[in-house]
Amino acid sequence: MNKKLIPRAVFAFALTVCVACWAYTFGSLALYGHPGVVEWTARVTVSALATEGLLWVGALTIGWSLFDKRRTILGRLLASGRRGGSGDATP
Repeated sequence: MNKKLIPRAVFAFALTVCVACWAYTFGSLALYGHPGVVEWTARVTVSALATEGLLWVGALTIGWSLFDKRRTILGRLLASGRRGGSGDATP
């Protein structure tokens, strides 16, 4: 499996869950009218937690990709340093 596909799939799943929660919250409001305070609080709380989860997963996805890029760049620099890479070192 592609290394970039895993974080994207996790983020897509979190985004789908978040959108589904908010769609249920506002869709039930449109279909059934104004619910009681307890029902409305529960729906909005679950949707807010789904949004919080989406933000954390997004931060994890961005951090994961940046760490992977940094590791690749450092690997290239260290490999070129071992080979004598740039040639700007003075004897």
